[in-house]
Order: sequence, then structure tokens, then C-alpha cells
Amino acid sequence: MEGLDDLVAPNWLRHKPPFPDIVGLDALKKFIADCRTSYPDVHLTIDKVIIEGDWIASIWTYEGTQSGVSPTTGAPPSNKRIKIRGCDIGRWEGGKAVEDWNLGDWLDLMHQLGVVPKSW
Repeated sequence: MEGLDDLVAPNWLRHKPPFPDIVGLDALKKFIADCRTSYPDVHLTIDKVIIEGDWIASIWTYEGTQSGVSPTTGAPPSNKRIKIRGCDIGRWEGGKAVEDWNLGDWLDLMHQLGVVPKSW
């Protein structure tokens, strides 16, 4: 968390459709802390990174056991192991991240947590 101050602008913005945006460095730190509480055994794998100028794109895999309230979906603790994939596209200015589009398979996450039943 300490290194975030050097890498992320104070007015950072994350778009995370269909969920509300995360606005500001402090909100990002809270979100990360909430993720670590909800998924204490979290393992994030960066599968691929592409950098071009001030833009960065990554494909990732997120795995963990949900033992707290999900900061993304608000789902209550399920003690279920989840694994989802997604991608991020970020923009940098002056050596700091300023904006990010976070696109994960949120429907699959809600299926795995039992929040939304599978329709097939």
C-alpha cells in the first residue's frame, strides 16, 4: 500500500461497470484493504501486459476464498473459493496512474458466490 502514493495520482479514477466508479487514491486504498479482508488468501496473477506510451493493458486472473463481504458485489461471506478473469486498461500522466477501466467477469463471480443463479 505504501508504494501506491508514488504510482497513483490523488484524483485517480477507476471505471468498474456495472458497479460504481472508485474515485481517488484513498478510495483505492480502502478498496484494496476491503479485498484483502474479504479474500484473505487472494492470489492475483497478471497473465499479460501491453504498454504503449501512457497506456497500459493487462489480462489477469483473481483467485481466493470469500470469507468477508465482497467489496465488488456486496455479497455476504460465503467461504466459497472463486476464480475469475478480466482485464484492465489504464492511463498514466506524469508517471502516475490517473484512470483505469476494470472489466472483470462479474456475472461469473456472482454465480460462484451464489448471489445470482446460473440460467443455463
